[in-house]
Amino acid sequence: MVKNQIEQLMREPEQELEFWREEDQQRELVRMRYVPQGEGGYFQVTYLDEEEGIIGSQVLDEVEDAERFLQKNQPAI
Repeated sequence: MVKNQIEQLMREPEQELEFWREEDQQRELVRMRYVPQGEGGYFQVTYLDEEEGIIGSQVLDEVEDAERFLQKNQPAI
């Protein structure tokens, strides 16, 4: 399922993947998108608080890093 989500983001960079996670006993909204760049691209992850204020961000350069990030952080559906 994670591979499918990554492939979907890469095919449709205007799409975002969004989910809630618990971090240090606080809920964070996580938004992940793919940013094409030349022949490649990267994944931008943004962390927001419950009022949707940005509290952090992260760049993942490799597809494998994005897969590991989702496996670790995304709640099971």
